[in-house]
Amino acid sequence: EHGAAHLRSLTNEPGKVELVYHGLDLDRFPASSARAGRKGNQEDPVVILSIGRAVTKKGFDDLLIALAALPDSCHWNFEHIGDGECLPELKKHAQELGLSDRVRWLGAQPQEKVLDHLRSADLFALACKIAPDGDRDGLPNVLMEAQSQGLPVISTRVSAVPELIEDGETGLLADPGNSTELMHAIARLISEPSLRRKLGSAGEARVRSVFNAEHGLDSLMIRFSS
Repeated sequence: EHGAAHLRSLTNEPGKVELVYHGLDLDRFPASSARAGRKGNQEDPVVILSIGRAVTKKGFDDLLIALAALPDSCHWNFEHIGDGECLPELKKHAQELGLSDRVRWLGAQPQEKVLDHLRSADLFALACKIAPDGDRDGLPNVLMEAQSQGLPVISTRVSAVPELIEDGETGLLADPGNSTELMHAIARLISEPSLRRKLGSAGEARVRSVFNAEHGLDSLMIRFSS
């Protein structure tokens, strides 16, 4: 909507600008009843998953700081899927923060493995932010992919992310670059399994009804054929 509003401001015919979300091909992400449901205690730590290229705009440095600040009462492990130019630096940062024994860097993975990890994790976190050169995410596919599997998500108020994630309803949001807010959101989901289930179910329902790629493709087909 932010982009659509900008385009409307540039034309004398704003009514011709219509927002069509690119959405998710749900045939590639069928619903699954598999959900880890770990308790988040010492015997059963939750698995926090994040997926994305290791670049500045993804905010993985902020996420590591948030993880390091979690209280001792939170029991967790973190998995990252993806390659990227910042990966060596992030691994070093995790080591400096004392997180090495809780973090798994899985590198790039094929789609079927990504799906397996989405279904076996307990919550998904992506700390999007605006890079110094202005680079930013629009609407990250991985957030929709996580929600399609009933996984509760935590992200930030950047670009169209709040159009996907309704804070407190279909996920939790923090301000970009605010590791303290991220930490509190993660701690809350670790300690409240019932909230994880609630946000996961609500997020999945919304993705499948509002962000289904078929809806957008149907809309485009009508316009291109008229």
